[in-house]
Amino acid sequence: MLDFETLLTSFLFYLVLGLVLIAVAGSGQHRGIDRRERARKRREADLAAAEQFYAVHGEFHGLWQEWTAVRRQTFSAADREQHRWTLFGRATAADARVEGLVTRLATERHLTDRERTLLGCYRQAYRTLGSCLEADLPLGVALRRQPDGGIVPADHEVWAGSQTDSYLTFTELATAVGALIAASGLVPSETHARASMRVITSDEFQSPAWVPLARAALDVSPDARRG
Repeated sequence: MLDFETLLTSFLFYLVLGLVLIAVAGSGQHRGIDRRERARKRREADLAAAEQFYAVHGEFHGLWQEWTAVRRQTFSAADREQHRWTLFGRATAADARVEGLVTRLATERHLTDRERTLLGCYRQAYRTLGSCLEADLPLGVALRRQPDGGIVPADHEVWAGSQTDSYLTFTELATAVGALIAASGLVPSETHARASMRVITSDEFQSPAWVPLARAALDVSPDARRG
């Protein structure tokens, strides 16, 4: 028959063991809750970024239609200039929101080389609107710029319809960027984020270079090896 001391020791041992198991189980449950909470918050952030993208892309088309209407109407020179510069100011503000969006994606997503290219091309393509308003030209792509940075109308490809090559590329580019934003991704290291920003903001995407670069990136499978 076991003596009292042995029974007490056994009781205390199993009591401590039970408490340890309960603590381990509780810790695991807590970590699981934390992971789910982080995933939920990240998904909410992804959806907010997607909403921001849809808004700025829609604003692009709205401003484009307003500028087309201004060019078709008969205004006094002063009124026309006022309309043009008002639209230019709104385009500049929208461009700033795009800049904030690509910065956010570069710092919050582990982007592939293809995704960096897509964002860099979209960033420059969006600037087309402000450039055309500033140059007093219909919306389109400058195929060549003068030494002083000006645009000659003959060197300007107007987006006259959905089959204009550069416009078609822009619409497909917007779809690819929207899909990129809507999908959750890995959080990058600081080094990777800085590298993404260097690529996205590179001058290599300046108009009209973004058109063939975007075309090449769009023709690459989204499941290409991650950079």
